[in-house]
Amino acid sequence: MTLSAKAWRHIRERHPELANYRALITDALLSPEVVLRGQHGERKAVKLFTETHLGSKYLVVVYRDEPSRKNIITAYFTSDLKRIKGESVWRT
Repeated sequence: MTLSAKAWRHIRERHPELANYRALITDALLSPEVVLRGQHGERKAVKLFTETHLGSKYLVVVYRDEPSRKNIITAYFTSDLKRIKGESVWRT
């Protein structure tokens, strides 16, 4: 798994509510409840976290699945699974 400085900066700037949740990004990517295939070949790992400062939220981690690692593009919280676009490729 790779979270580059550029991607982490993007996440903190566009989704500042995640600034204190870097460890949750790793957790969601390593043990997702759902993985979706995005429209441009990206994957989306989704996991519910019940104890955030926003209450219960799903964390979506968008990444590219490279042969040797997963490159994280962005991450964000959502409360509505229906708004996450993509085809389900894996579910617990």
